[in-house]
Amino acid sequence: MFETRVKTRQDLWYLPMKRGLLQPTSEPMRLTAGPLSYSDPVPSRDGKQIFALGTKQRGELVHYDMNSKQFVPFLSGISASNLTFSRDGNWVAYLAHPDRTLWRSRSDGTERLQLTPMRVGHPAISPDGKRVEYESNGNLYVISIEGGQPQTIVNDNKSDSADWSPDGNVILFFTSPDHDHSEANFLDLRTGKRSVVPGSNGVWGAHWMRNDMLVAAGPSSTGFMVFDVKTQGWSTLAFEAKASPIMSWSRSPDFKYLYYTTGGPEPGVARVRLADNRVETITSLKDFHFAAYTQVHGADTQVSVAPDGSPVFTRDVGTQEIYALNVKWP
Repeated sequence: MFETRVKTRQDLWYLPMKRGLLQPTSEPMRLTAGPLSYSDPVPSRDGKQIFALGTKQRGELVHYDMNSKQFVPFLSGISASNLTFSRDGNWVAYLAHPDRTLWRSRSDGTERLQLTPMRVGHPAISPDGKRVEYESNGNLYVISIEGGQPQTIVNDNKSDSADWSPDGNVILFFTSPDHDHSEANFLDLRTGKRSVVPGSNGVWGAHWMRNDMLVAAGPSSTGFMVFDVKTQGWSTLAFEAKASPIMSWSRSPDFKYLYYTTGGPEPGVARVRLADNRVETITSLKDFHFAAYTQVHGADTQVSVAPDGSPVFTRDVGTQEIYALNVKWP
């Protein structure tokens, strides 16, 4: 008996054992189907049942209201993640949870439109609010926020985590030349020219903060690094370092703040104001249950930032129960 995973769900299978030299090769047989994912199977003592963990994945979008100091539903609490907002605050694009198809809507949740039929990652709305960039199978695409046929902008099967420059002319993205290295790249959308960001191996999650400045999490994941596009050099962002590692981070739609989550025994969310590097602790995340999409037993601390400056998360509202499956073996 074994588990298989396809996209966002797991199923249980079994492989009949051969009983003699002349027996034909056995084919795997599927035991489960439907909306639940099944994992951790254990047979009963008499072999007539299988006990397994059944998981229904569902998330609830919430944002932390700075005034009430509470997590409250956002976009009516839809099951979604990886939000990205237009600079004017009128549009939002996101991934449905857990199937990770790309959607867009007005920031009040109206005019919903599905942009892709397949599972994608890392959406980002362009500064002019007219296009959405996303990743699929290691390639990068751009699609109109009104839908239609996507345009391939990077086709190398090893690209990820892209971001628009504030003027919309350059895409910043990461590639993985091998399993041990990754590097940031520039793609000039006006000329098609592509170049590697010097010294970017070891940093992660770089974002534009100005047309001449990038900010990325450092190799130790306890601080941020700044890249000066003019001098082509990196430096440490000077702010009070935290003992806990940075788990995820994002930029506010107005490019003024970095929001980041920390792990460790006292996880939380904070933000840094780029004008003076002032750090503000927003709230604890110790009792917050993040929705999982990477695997049934995993969790994602991805943070987005709404136009009003409130951090947005996907809270886990799924279920896990133990099921007894009656099996009639051949």
